[in-house]
Order: sequence, then structure tokens, then C-alpha cells
Amino acid sequence: MESKLCFKHRDKTVDPQDIRAQDLSSLCVFLHTGICQNYHPDRIPTFLTPVLPHLSGLMTFYAEDLSICEALLHLFRDYAEQYISVLDAKCCIVLFQTSADLLKSYSTCHCASRVVHRGDTRGLQADAEEEQKFSDVLSAIQLLIHLGTKDFIDICNTESHGAESVQSKQVTDVIFFGLQQILPLMTQGLLHYPKLCSHYFSLVGFMMDTYPEKACTLPYDLFSALLDSLLFGMSHSDPSISKSSLRGIAEVAREHLKTGILQTHLTQHPDILLNCSRRLLQEIIFQSIVWDRIEAAGNALLPLVAANIQKFVGLVNEISGALDTISKRERLQTAFERLLKPDVLSKVNSIGFEGRKNRIAFKKDFDIFVRDIHSFLVIH
Repeated sequence: MESKLCFKHRDKTVDPQDIRAQDLSSLCVFLHTGICQNYHPDRIPTFLTPVLPHLSGLMTFYAEDLSICEALLHLFRDYAEQYISVLDAKCCIVLFQTSADLLKSYSTCHCASRVVHRGDTRGLQADAEEEQKFSDVLSAIQLLIHLGTKDFIDICNTESHGAESVQSKQVTDVIFFGLQQILPLMTQGLLHYPKLCSHYFSLVGFMMDTYPEKACTLPYDLFSALLDSLLFGMSHSDPSISKSSLRGIAEVAREHLKTGILQTHLTQHPDILLNCSRRLLQEIIFQSIVWDRIEAAGNALLPLVAANIQKFVGLVNEISGALDTISKRERLQTAFERLLKPDVLSKVNSIGFEGRKNRIAFKKDFDIFVRDIHSFLVIH
């Protein structure tokens, strides 16, 4: 029986045999997607696990075709969402490996070819159509989020039943590998789309809170893209996205304070953390937007200052020197002197009671600092 699926291959003339192969591939992915949406925890993983490498391999041949590309991402996303909690270690490793291969093939094709049209006057309907074109990116992010839950599911199962589990390192490795594939796409303007933005920061916020050391060891281009996205997110109109981004920036600074993990990057790019401090001050703390994220902003500022106090003092002098009156310059410098007490800066990474006491003291001082500077200095 001939396939009735309608398939268009964009801007290319393809002979009938090729069209038939593409139709059959599309039908194959569609049928497997239907299978994984049914919940049979014993039968479906047994059936799908041997097939996953072949399905993932289709991305190599059809990544340029968004209909098949998106269908593959939906398939893996739906399978992970439905079955990640019941997969044994063997089946889970296969899913991790094939998902990584899938995302690598997908990113290789699309990271340099996608174009985002923003800032024009096409209207809401056109914007909605544009966002729909990037539902494949959303599916890739959702896939990584579902895979990331395996670590915590296995911790609970192991504690309760002594069941065999996937090693935590295997989970984090595949999530960060997948994140590396997604990052080049996220630099092209996709963060302007609310749903994509929300899911992306849900993934990044979880990984930064839990495994900041792995984020800090990414190759510089990827680390820079990740940090740029966090700096974009901290001034987002959605407070939850902003707070998640600020926590991520804080974790990067804290991890460097503890281990010096950014030293390799800082050798080549010495102002990474200083630029974070500058943008945090100018785009958040000196703006009225700070009030719905004030605690997160303070928690990010403290480790950034402690990471290099001398450079931060130079930044304060630079900012105060640009003010239009001597009075404002003196008030700003005095406010910073009251805020950044040496004993507080020395205990940034303290844990337990001492750490909590230090954070509470800084939070109180930071609230006073923000109210003080906003009485005479708000940068628009």
C-alpha cells in the first residue's frame, strides 16, 4: 500500500524513490511516537530500547527537514517523559546515549542555519507563527529536563527499594552534553519567546543550582554563551526567570571562590566576573526593576565582589566618577563602603549557622543600600 502522507522537501527537486524513503521515515517516526504515548511499563521499553539507535540515526539523514526533525524530538521527549521513572539502568543508558546522538546531529545542522525575525511590526499572529517554527528547540529542551529527573528518581528508588540505578555522573554528563548542543541555538534570539525562555531557564537554573562546577568547565565559547543568557535573564520581566538567572550567576562566582575553577578562562578573559558585576549594578541594582528580585540580586552581588575586591573597587570608582555632582559621587562611595564590610566578604562561602548569619546580615544591609542609592541615583 502506498503511503498517503504528504511530504514536501523544501527548495529541492527529489526523485520519486527519495520521496518514498522520506515518507516511510516520517511514517515510522509517527508510529513509534504513538506507541510510546501508551503506558505499558514492561512492554514498551522492551520494544523501543533496541530501536532507539536506529531512530536517532534518522536525524543524521533528515535533520534539514523540520517535519521529521521535530517528530524525532517529540518522540524522544514523549518517551522520556512517560518512561524515565521506570527504566532500568540498561534501558536508561541506551536512552541517554541515543538522545545525545540525536541532539548532536540536530545541533550540527541547525545551529548556523536558523534565523529569528524579531523587532519588526508583523503583528501577534506572525509572532505566534514564528514561535511555532521553533517548537523543535522547545522539544529538545524538554527532553533534557525529563532526562535530568532520572538522578533524583533513582535516589528515591535506591533508598526505598535498593534498586539498581544509573550513576549520577552519567545523568549529569548527558544533560551537560545536551546543553552544549542547545547553547549555540539559544544565542540567536530565541530567549525572546516566553515559552522557550521559561523552559530554557528551568533547565539552566536546575543545572546551575545543582552542578555549577560542570558549567564552569565548559569550553569558553559555550561558557560565555551560557553566561550571556544568564545576564539576559536577570533583567527579564518575569521575576522567576530573573531570580533563576541571578542564582546561576551567584553559583558561578561562589564556585570560583571555592576552587578557582574559572582561572583558565580568566587568564584569557580577565574581566568575565567584573563585567557581570557592572551589568548587575547598571541593569538591576540601579534600576527600579530591582524591587521584585532584590534578595536574588544581593545574593549574586556578594560573591561577585568577594571574587576580586580590588577590581570591584575600581568599578565603583569608575561609576561614581561618571556622576554629575560631587555630592552623588561621595554618597555612592559611602553607601558601598557601608555595604561591603570585610568580615562579611570573608565569609561568603561559610556554611551552617555562620553562613546563614552572614547572609542574613548582608541581606539587611543590602536592603538599606538599595533604598539609599535609589533616593538619589536611578539610571534609566
